Amino acid sequence: MEIIRKIQKFFTTAGAKETDEKAEMTTARVSEVHRLHSITSAIIPENSPLEDIIARFAKDSGVRGVFLVDSQRRFTGLVTRIDLLRWAHLQLFGGKGRREITVSEFYRIVDARKAIELCNSTQKALSVKESDSLQEALDKMLDHEEDVLPVLDSQGEIVGDLRLSEVLWWALAHGRHKRERQE
Repeated sequence: MEIIRKIQKFFTTAGAKETDEKAEMTTARVSEVHRLHSITSAIIPENSPLEDIIARFAKDSGVRGVFLVDSQRRFTGLVTRIDLLRWAHLQLFGGKGRREITVSEFYRIVDARKAIELCNSTQKALSVKESDSLQEALDKMLDHEEDVLPVLDSQGEIVGDLRLSEVLWWALAHGRHKRERQE
């Protein structure tokens, strides 16, 4: 997560000498970045069996996250590799040797049978809008230690995903463009 902090600092304190260059970096929107690469997250119904998510991750190592949607295709939650890692560790080893978790958290994970049951309450709200700033998106990534976020339209439907790799690519491209203008 240190790289995210450095990128965030880059956006807020970029060494841009001209005000408009700095404004370009600090006012960048999610809409400018999230379509740089194709979506790498799966979108599945929230009531899907947990086995479907496990199979999806097992078959496709490129899947970054699983976005859950309700019957109206609105975002309801996110299942990450870490969620599945916790589930597997608890299933296989009962959580022995790991940090303490609450009894309710233990049972929530162990008893999960549907995709939505594996999500914790903070992940259900973990998303960005196309109009959000990149700084807001990076703040959410840092706060929740996630490197992929669903991007939602005004109706709460998923229009893509925003990944750290896209933010890094965008930052490099804009840094290169800035250097070329200075030469």
